[in-house]
Amino acid sequence: TTDLLGGGLDQLIGGGPVAPGGAAGGLAPGAAPAAGGGSGMNSLLGDIFGTGPTAHTGYVPAKQVWLTAQKGKGLEVTGSWSRRNNIVHMEMTLCNKALSGMTGFAIQLNKNSFGLNPAQPLNIPTLNANQTLDISLPMNTTGAVQKMDPLTNIQVAIKNNVDVFYFACMAPLHIFFTEEGNMEKKTFLATWKDIPATNELQYTIENVECTSDGISTKMAQNNAFTVAKRTLEGQDMIYQSIKLTNGIWALVELKLQPGNPAVQLSFKSRVTDIGQGIFQIYDAILHN
Repeated sequence: TTDLLGGGLDQLIGGGPVAPGGAAGGLAPGAAPAAGGGSGMNSLLGDIFGTGPTAHTGYVPAKQVWLTAQKGKGLEVTGSWSRRNNIVHMEMTLCNKALSGMTGFAIQLNKNSFGLNPAQPLNIPTLNANQTLDISLPMNTTGAVQKMDPLTNIQVAIKNNVDVFYFACMAPLHIFFTEEGNMEKKTFLATWKDIPATNELQYTIENVECTSDGISTKMAQNNAFTVAKRTLEGQDMIYQSIKLTNGIWALVELKLQPGNPAVQLSFKSRVTDIGQGIFQIYDAILHN
């Protein structure tokens, strides 16, 4: 496979040079029809019995326009990110607003903070004029790593028979929260004490309409696990642990008072760079 980026992504969006072989190790042009989670009947049965992709209970941000039809020469891409069955998915809607069909689709991601990479080719045989197609592209986190600013910035190249198009989008940090993040109480306490106070960050989440149990449930659906709870001087305290796909642990303490819609969040990690992403995603999930 050839590298379709050819360094163009970096020149257009900014950043370091693309590694030989490209960020995604070259692109495989899609030829087979989109699988879309199996045949139509399997997908339908999955939806009915709650076993299909729609059974996902984690937070999925609303789709945003990643590539306008103007910049995409008729191709519009809106997208979001999800984590389903322990796998990150790039959720995209491709719309052809041009007058003729588009073929030869392929996708590539530049090096990024978490090594996010397509796990399979972008399988779109033809996108006809005025056609809209939903794609759920599974991803892995075994790609080339380069720290981005902002941390979860993802630079993307999409190719078709018209041209190669570049855009950047932000991945919400929780798609990198793994199922292995439930820490033992003793380990949590020892780790919290061991991490220096200089690595502790504070954040306030306003207007939260959730009990402590509600918060624990919502966050557990997104792989932020409640290690312990206690009530101290009328305040509910929740202690949560998170393990990211790259092995980094985050420890969180939440304080709530009955009748007070503001939640105080304290965060500790050996890598404080993830703090802002943690705050943003807690804020989004607790307001969802």
